[in-house]
Amino acid sequence: MTDTKQQFIADLQREDDVGLVLRGHLHIEHQLIELISVLLPYAERCDWGKVSYRAKVELAHGYGLPADLKDLLERIGSIRNDFAHTLTASLSKQSALDLYNSLSARLRDGLKGSYQAMGIGQLTSPSSLEPRDLITLILLNARQATKAAVNRLRDGKS
Repeated sequence: MTDTKQQFIADLQREDDVGLVLRGHLHIEHQLIELISVLLPYAERCDWGKVSYRAKVELAHGYGLPADLKDLLERIGSIRNDFAHTLTASLSKQSALDLYNSLSARLRDGLKGSYQAMGIGQLTSPSSLEPRDLITLILLNARQATKAAVNRLRDGKS
């Protein structure tokens, strides 16, 4: 595991639900900036704090981010907004399952592979996981899928 991946996991584990969502979103947003910066001439001139998350997702999609990942990142952005602007926001079993059920077959397979790679066994029933654990797994996979897109672009593959 790389140091940044270890830091990401450590960040998610130490947070309450609000922190989990906000910090997970922050790490994913960092990967979006990395992706855009690979192909954007003079990316260092951008004040990324003035570019909305939604615009970053759109730009990344324009640079080759798969549509199913774009959809997931938009959903994560909506959840982040709920947590950032609603005092009573919380991770419910239903919201975690709704997010999982919105995943494409490709992203679900990746998530199940990650779960198995952690040595926990096979993920046969996402509803058996605690909402926090399912959301953590989804955030981890969203970040990794975005990072994989960055690496493909850096390697000159589409």
